[in-house]
Amino acid sequence: MPAIRSALYISQFALYEALRRGDSAAYDHLYAELYGPFQFWVIGNSGTDMDAEDAFQKGLMNFLLNLETGKYHYQEGAKVTYVVFEYCKKVWLTELQSARLRNRAAMPASLELPDTADIEQDLERMVLVKAVQQALEMLKDECRNLMQWFYIDELSIREIAERLGMKETSTKSKRYDCTEKLKGLYLKTAKQSGL
Repeated sequence: MPAIRSALYISQFALYEALRRGDSAAYDHLYAELYGPFQFWVIGNSGTDMDAEDAFQKGLMNFLLNLETGKYHYQEGAKVTYVVFEYCKKVWLTELQSARLRNRAAMPASLELPDTADIEQDLERMVLVKAVQQALEMLKDECRNLMQWFYIDELSIREIAERLGMKETSTKSKRYDCTEKLKGLYLKTAKQSGL
């Protein structure tokens, strides 16, 4: 099976182009190539299997959003698989850091005003968020709730499974299906909005 996967993408640029076109086989290829090593890395860095899956999904979603919005462009000699791994790694490291900070967060003595570049970036993000929200509104209630609980409220698969009255494995499958539906609706919405 791995030989067939690698034959699909002769080069990293071919993989990048397939991802840019929204080819679901390219998404599956990334999952097959990276999830095992990433899961091993998370477990070695204070995480669990479930943490690995959550961080992987969020990191991959961040990468795909940056790809869609043009914030990520292929650079000659870059390994797309390495870049995606780094996105996922950043999600887990941020999660670890925020868990540590939750226990001892303090209010800053003063606030700094953001510069104009930050404001422009925030505006771009707002447009992106609006497109994602429009896509979310098109999902059926169960999928919409699942996406909200997982990506926005950051509930664990176990908590979501309890809310839905489902097994965790079924909830994971449902989350994958809903993520794919959301991605398709987002691409359609983004194209209509000229993003």
